[in-house]
Amino acid sequence: MQAERYNHSYQAREWTLTSLTVYNTGLQQCEPGHSWGPGVRDHYLLHYVTAGRGVYTAEGETYRPMAGDMFLARPGETITYAADEEDPWSYCWVGFHGLDADALLKQTDFSLRRRMLAFGHDTPAKLLTDIYRSAGGQPCEVVRMTGKLYVFLAWLMESAKAEPREKHQASREHVRLACEYIANNFSRPISVEDVARFVGVCRSRLYRAFAENMNTSPTQYLARFRMQQACLLLTQTDLSVKAVAFSVGFEDPLYFSRRFREVVGCVPSRYEGHERGQ
Repeated sequence: MQAERYNHSYQAREWTLTSLTVYNTGLQQCEPGHSWGPGVRDHYLLHYVTAGRGVYTAEGETYRPMAGDMFLARPGETITYAADEEDPWSYCWVGFHGLDADALLKQTDFSLRRRMLAFGHDTPAKLLTDIYRSAGGQPCEVVRMTGKLYVFLAWLMESAKAEPREKHQASREHVRLACEYIANNFSRPISVEDVARFVGVCRSRLYRAFAENMNTSPTQYLARFRMQQACLLLTQTDLSVKAVAFSVGFEDPLYFSRRFREVVGCVPSRYEGHERGQ
């Protein structure tokens, strides 16, 4: 059943504060392929993806944000962003400007060459939603919105202060938990989303943890682990190829054979005969 689409936004009619002010803010669940650009913004714009995925291009560089990712557009940059056709993203955002905006962003993990960050929790969504819920044109509402924006930017600055060693240790722990879950559940038709849910992070955060620590992706690791177990079953038991497929989490034996060939280099029956010296 298709989820109900929504688009809630607020745009200020004029700049009202010089140091920092909210230009626009909102929440949206996009239609498939919904896009903006190519174009140029005259303010800073931060999007946090709460679900789905899409593509973001800034100054000729392409990124593929998904749930848990935040991406930044700077004033004067040529940008384009679009929701995926099959799994369109939902996001919340804030646009802002002011004399202090650039200096504040420089205290975060965003840099001139870094336009996307990954987060494994919903804190950014909560803080951005707080900004939207404070929206309004009255002086007290403008000040309240700006106050919420300062809170959000302060949180980004605090997140950047985490020691690299602590971040790496957390990343290794995510991989350890994921590998443990896979080893205990590979015989069931689990997916990478199931693994990420068990670890307690989003899929993009888990992908980065595996890339950093294992030089592979969770999808590739899961496939290789299953095929290693399949090789053992093919050579050490009398199970049929179909039974082996079911035993390592594949409900479709034909798909299992295709994936086995991609990972191992030959079809299961040939591997079985070769290893047994037939």
